[in-house]
Amino acid sequence: MTGPAGFYRALILEQAPRVLSLMDRDAFSPTAGCCDRTYWAWKFVDYPGSRFQEALCVLGFLYATDLPESPYHRNRRLLEWIELGLLYWCSIQYGDGSFDEAYPYERSLAATAFTCFYVGEAMRFLGDLCPAATRDRVRQAMQRSGDWLIRHDETHGFLSNHLAAAAAALLHIHAITGDPSFHKRSRYFIAKILARQSPEGWYDEYGGADPGYQTHGSFYLARYCQLSGDEDLAESLSRSMRFLAIFLHPDGSIGGEYASRNTQTYYPAAFEMFAGRDETSSWIAETMRGSIASAAAAGLRSVDAYNYFPFLNNMVFAYLACVQPGRAVAQPREPEAAAELLWFPQAGIARIRKPAYDAYIGASKGGVLKVFDRARKRRIYSDCGYIGRLKNGQTFSNQSLEPKREAAVTAREITVAGGFYVISRPMMKPPRFVAFRLFTLTANRLPYLAQWLKALLVKALIHGRKRLDIRFRRTIRFNEHSVQVQDEIQGGGGALVETLQRGSVFTTIHMGSSQYFIPNELEECGGEDAPIDPGGIARGLTLERQVELAGGRA
Repeated sequence: MTGPAGFYRALILEQAPRVLSLMDRDAFSPTAGCCDRTYWAWKFVDYPGSRFQEALCVLGFLYATDLPESPYHRNRRLLEWIELGLLYWCSIQYGDGSFDEAYPYERSLAATAFTCFYVGEAMRFLGDLCPAATRDRVRQAMQRSGDWLIRHDETHGFLSNHLAAAAAALLHIHAITGDPSFHKRSRYFIAKILARQSPEGWYDEYGGADPGYQTHGSFYLARYCQLSGDEDLAESLSRSMRFLAIFLHPDGSIGGEYASRNTQTYYPAAFEMFAGRDETSSWIAETMRGSIASAAAAGLRSVDAYNYFPFLNNMVFAYLACVQPGRAVAQPREPEAAAELLWFPQAGIARIRKPAYDAYIGASKGGVLKVFDRARKRRIYSDCGYIGRLKNGQTFSNQSLEPKREAAVTAREITVAGGFYVISRPMMKPPRFVAFRLFTLTANRLPYLAQWLKALLVKALIHGRKRLDIRFRRTIRFNEHSVQVQDEIQGGGGALVETLQRGSVFTTIHMGSSQYFIPNELEECGGEDAPIDPGGIARGLTLERQVELAGGRA
């Protein structure tokens, strides 16, 4: 088997031994079927993460699918292990139908939605091959999760990918129960996502656009389309893909610090699934297969355990899309390929395209700038703004998401302005962790306190910020073979500053799915200067830099 299908098949089979190593396959173990190896094998944590049970999807696929050179198809031992995993998932469910992800008694919508979706997919793969008693137990657990999802919503922020997973999970629950209330609730979540979709095409992730995360959320929406035939959603996805395509960089990477959540991940399944009906989707799928192979975009070879199973399962659905009988692929076409300026004011992101380079500017993030040499297909400049330390030890930066930030945008020049903020970077230490765990094991059992804790954590890790009396204005000028950056920094708060410098790559909010390694980080890319004398801030500083592209040199 060659071509895209063979590519994805090889990736899946290569990872199968790792998947099984992560599962407790000892039927006599008290944690039989648990896929959180840190919990059952190392015993380094005090509760099992439910989302590791998402491994059951790829295992169900391997058992049910006759792949060339696969020892897993209809293997009796594998089926026994899958049963253990399904029963373990049922055993860690709370009586109200919810599951934990980050800490005990969290009752997480994400964990409930994602695990239920992937268990539902596993059951679709297995069908009648799964013993009746196990099927009944899983069906009851899925129904309880559905009841919980009907009564609960995501309250600490708007995360389209979470809501999309909830909608797709509820569709599975409706299919196995026939209860129309689950289908109605699934439509509720889809309607919320579409109502918050920007006219520019992107789906909302914590108040902004994030291409990397959008590739993930798009999969659950594409799967919903497959299962429901929802043409309105299909049209929405096509618009989202036209937006996403703009942020595929010449070196094969995607997204980054100019976006709302800083992610650089690429999940391929949605684009392979839509490649037959959408020319942009076909172009993305074809363009990014090389990025998966080279790891130019963060993916299966880069991510940690917490994103490993979503990525591997995504490869399963990419494979299935490629082996669809009679699959016809639309002629790939890059949208807006000739546009010199693409400006998305709601997202606060621009792309400038010159014959020699592509430049991406996160105006909403304080003027984050990435420049890519189009001929050599490499990143040559990265500037994520300024970062420094105050005399009291706190970190501060001008990189901050402000979708309504002041910006003046033309094809020749972009100017953004804003302030500097203290960065909250709390870390767990033993005394804090003990207090946190005592709270989660006691007061957090009460649902309203659990919601309060989640909101508090999100505020501290993502939204919490304190503005300083330091202002900046960044002007970026785009010439045919060069990019000029001029920064003006001023404010009385400069007296509080100990150090300040420009940083090529850094982030200022908590996001576990960002900062995965990609190869372009090894390249010299400018963006970092010698430390700036903080004494000049009060008087006003003007700092200039120029990125040259001439004769093939940067």
